[in-house]
Amino acid sequence: MKALLAAGATLAIALSSPAVSADLITNGSFETGNFSGWTLSNVGGGTAPVVIHYNQAGNYPVGAFGEAIPNAVGGGNYAAYFSSDTASPDTLSQIVNVVAGQLYNLSFDYYVPQNGYNNPNDATLSFAINGSQVGSVLQAGSPSGTTPQTWQSFSTSYVAAATGPVTLAFRFAGLGSTAADFAVDKVSMTAVPEPATWAMMILGLGVVGTSMRRRKVDVAFA
Repeated sequence: MKALLAAGATLAIALSSPAVSADLITNGSFETGNFSGWTLSNVGGGTAPVVIHYNQAGNYPVGAFGEAIPNAVGGGNYAAYFSSDTASPDTLSQIVNVVAGQLYNLSFDYYVPQNGYNNPNDATLSFAINGSQVGSVLQAGSPSGTTPQTWQSFSTSYVAAATGPVTLAFRFAGLGSTAADFAVDKVSMTAVPEPATWAMMILGLGVVGTSMRRRKVDVAFA
């Protein structure tokens, strides 16, 4: 019993560590059916980013101009859709709190519709923290050679310089009239557990397993 209690305490310490945290992004899969938790800025006018439903061929703003977009792998029912030819840029942002020195993983899935890919001009999508780009700039459209109608994954890492709030932002720009577009889903930002935290968790699980194997089973006879 003492071993189980000790293991439980070890696991509790590990799981309560700031290094092991849940996803920091609010409504990262847009399953509210809107941009709840996000702030939208449609600088260039035209078609502002919207949330669309998968597998329906409606026109903007309920769909991707008549093209049905399939569900992202492991995704839900909705995606954010960026399509304005006049974006300069459109931004979609939210504020999260980070811890100085902590390493974070950032990721999302993205999809290039065929009808946008066929347009004569390209478009870009980038991800920024406090105004500074993190990871690569994505391009969609025939000029960039991006594969259309295929869900792809973006991932990068970020080390927080200070403790406190930071602004995460998508920046979308259409590079001319009749440009390409993007659908985005499963936006995530999670802290990377430190090696010491993983070691505590593994130790705790090992102690629990050993203790359970050694427990005696009392059998009562009538």
